Amino acid sequence: MIKLNKKNMSLTATTKEMPTVKEITKTLNELKVNIDITEINELNIACKSTLKRYLSDTELIGECDKIQIQAILDYMYEQINIGNWKEVRLYLRKTMTIASYLKLLAHFKCSNELTEEIYRESFKIIDYGILFGCPLDQEPKLLQKCASYLNSLYSESYSIQEVQPSSNSVNVTENKYNATPLEIVDCPSMEHFLKNYILAEKPVVLDNCINNWPALKKWKDQNYLIKLAGLRTVAIELGRKYTDSDWTQKLMTIEEFIKNHIFQSKGDTGYLAQYQLFDQIPELKNDISEPEYCCFSDNNEPVDIMAWYGPKGTVSPVHHDPKRNLLAQVVGEKQVFLFSPQDSEYLYPHEHEMLENTARVDPRQPDMESYPKYKEAKPYYCVLQPGQLLYIPPKWWHFVESLSISFSVSFWWT
Repeated sequence: MIKLNKKNMSLTATTKEMPTVKEITKTLNELKVNIDITEINELNIACKSTLKRYLSDTELIGECDKIQIQAILDYMYEQINIGNWKEVRLYLRKTMTIASYLKLLAHFKCSNELTEEIYRESFKIIDYGILFGCPLDQEPKLLQKCASYLNSLYSESYSIQEVQPSSNSVNVTENKYNATPLEIVDCPSMEHFLKNYILAEKPVVLDNCINNWPALKKWKDQNYLIKLAGLRTVAIELGRKYTDSDWTQKLMTIEEFIKNHIFQSKGDTGYLAQYQLFDQIPELKNDISEPEYCCFSDNNEPVDIMAWYGPKGTVSPVHHDPKRNLLAQVVGEKQVFLFSPQDSEYLYPHEHEMLENTARVDPRQPDMESYPKYKEAKPYYCVLQPGQLLYIPPKWWHFVESLSISFSVSFWWT
C-alpha cells in the first residue's frame, strides 16, 4: 500500500498569470446582487444592521470588521446547535450563509497576496457556510458559485503531484448464507421496471444503465477527486459502523480524507456516508446523471442524491429506509444482503427509537444462539459491480459492505 506524505501531495505553483487579490474580490463581490436582506428579518436588529451595512458597501470591510462578522458567525453557530437540528429556524441558517459570504469577501479584501493558504482558508469558509447554513431564496447557489470560481483559479495556479494507486484486491465472500442470488436484468424498459419491480416492490440489479457516466472512469483516480475538490471540507464518519459506541464524525478536507483514510489501513475507518456531496460541489454532479427510473414517483419532490465514499471494509448494518432507492456502484465492489419487510421480526431490530430502523443481526456471521429466529429469514444477496444499479424497495432491510475502495451514489425518492 502506498504511503501518502507531504512530499507526494505537495502543490507546485505554475507560471500562468492569474487575477490579483483585488480582482478576485471584485468578482466575488458581484455575486451578491440578488441577496435579499428581508430573508433574515427575524434576526436581532444589531446583527441584521451590521450585515446590511456590509452588503450595501463592501468597501467598509477591514480587519476590525472581519472580527464583527466572525462574532456573528460564532453567535449563529451557538444558536443553530441548541436543540434538534431539524427545528432550527431557517433565518438563523440563512444568516450563516450571508455572514460566511461576507467573511469570504473580507478574507480576500484583507489579504495582500495570493497563496495556497489563502485558497485553503477560502474553501474552509465556504464549506462551513454550506454545512451550517442553507440556500437563500433569491440566490440559492451563492456559496457554490464562489467555490466554483475559486476552484477554477486554484486548479490553474497549482498542480498536484500524482499519487500511485494502491493494490486493491477484492476478497469476495462465498455465498454460504443460504441466500438467494438477486436477479440481474439488462437495462429493462421503463414499463418492465415499473410493472415487475416498482409496483411489485421487488429488489433487482440493473446492468448497462449508466454506461455513459463520466464518473465510471474519472472517479477511479483519486488524483482527479483531489484536484477537483481536495480542499473542500466535508463531514466524515469515523468507526466501522454507526451502531458502535465509539462512532463519531469529524470535519476534514477531501484531501485529508483520501490521504488518511482511503489509503491507510490503520486507525479509525473513515467513511463519507449518506452525504449531500453533489449539492455542495456541483462540479462532481456533472459526472453523473439521474436514472430515468426515478421518474416513477408519487409526488413532485426532488430526488435525494447521496454520496458514499470509503475504503475497503466500511459497513452499513442491516437497516431499512422509507424511500425507494437506486444505489449506483461507481468505483469498487460492495456485497449486499437484502430482506423483505416480512422478515422484520427475524432480524431483531433495535428497541431504541433512534435505531428502530436498524437490526442487530450480522448476516455475514449470524449469531444463532442470540438470535434464533434468524433461521426463518430469507436473505437475498449480490456483489454490486461498477456500472450496476441496485433497486431497493421502501422498507426492505439491507446490509452493505465495501469489498474494496468504493464510491457509490444513491438516489432516494418517494
